[in-house]
Amino acid sequence: MITYKQYHIQQVEHGPKRWVARITRTDGQNIRTILPATELPYLDTKPTTSAEEAEALAKEGIDFGGVV
Repeated sequence: MITYKQYHIQQVEHGPKRWVARITRTDGQNIRTILPATELPYLDTKPTTSAEEAEALAKEGIDFGGVV
């Protein structure tokens, strides 16, 4: 698990060569998204072929994807 800005990112393997990154807030609060307007305890990225790709998607989502 790594910490990026105010979020924790954990790479999780879902089957062979299927990695996702789970994003949670460091303060334990729910994550709010803009589109669609939701509030959840965590968000998962779409599956990728490596843990590094999943982590990059998570960082991109935090920076540009409307995660607050």
